[in-house]
Amino acid sequence: MTVPALRDGGWIALNPKFGPALDNDPITRLHLTLAMFMIASFITFTPAWLMDTRILDGAAVWTKPQKFHVSLGLHFFTIGLLLQLVPREVRTGPVLKTFSYLAAGGLVFEFAWVALQAAQSKRSHFNNETVFEQIMYGMMGLGAFFLMTIAMALAVQIWRKGDRERRGLWLGAIVGLSLAFLSTLYFGFTMSTMGRYVGAPLTGGGETVPFFGWSREYGDLRPAHFVSLHLMQTVPLAGWLADHYRWNPVAVVLGVALVQIAIASVLYIQALGGQPFWPI
Repeated sequence: MTVPALRDGGWIALNPKFGPALDNDPITRLHLTLAMFMIASFITFTPAWLMDTRILDGAAVWTKPQKFHVSLGLHFFTIGLLLQLVPREVRTGPVLKTFSYLAAGGLVFEFAWVALQAAQSKRSHFNNETVFEQIMYGMMGLGAFFLMTIAMALAVQIWRKGDRERRGLWLGAIVGLSLAFLSTLYFGFTMSTMGRYVGAPLTGGGETVPFFGWSREYGDLRPAHFVSLHLMQTVPLAGWLADHYRWNPVAVVLGVALVQIAIASVLYIQALGGQPFWPI
């Protein structure tokens, strides 16, 4: 791999056998800037996370914002990379520009509300304590939808106009982004109507998995949501590996996608039965 360097029209130059250069267009810059903002936020919030002794739902009050910083940083970095699979005029065209700014708006809203609620030692999600918090919880769902629509919009544009020379990466991006969008919407909607726990008391889910906060005592729908969400990283990566090592791209991409969907489904069924995926 070559040493990253600026070049004409490119932001970061990569050896072509590893992947395309990151272009210096405004939409790529937007997504990578948001990714770096999330990384910077994680670092900035770390002292509060370590020193604030307040506990909410079995975890430090700043754990929720820190999880968001990591997850959304990875989300926008992934989109920034996969945007390079479509021509610059498509990347900066009205479709991807619109969905990119909707995703950016969703990020700003979710970032502010999650941080504000953490500062008050209150839940940002699954909070129906007041009418205002009920409304904000609904708005959080809308923000999450905007965050994910860019994945589906990009999948469609890659399918229509993407670079098919790297067949595995092309197919992996389409399958990973679209499945992540559809499965995340399904699991997210299920949690919004049922709640995150199955069989747990209203006071919470008892003992939890460190950092992730998943219950180890009751059924928890979030592990299935987590596995399905990260299809947008694992499946394109599988496609890239298939190209790099000259494996059958269709078999690799579809195989990884099916295994991951199967894992998410098992975790979902297990949670519905009131069983934690990692018992005490």
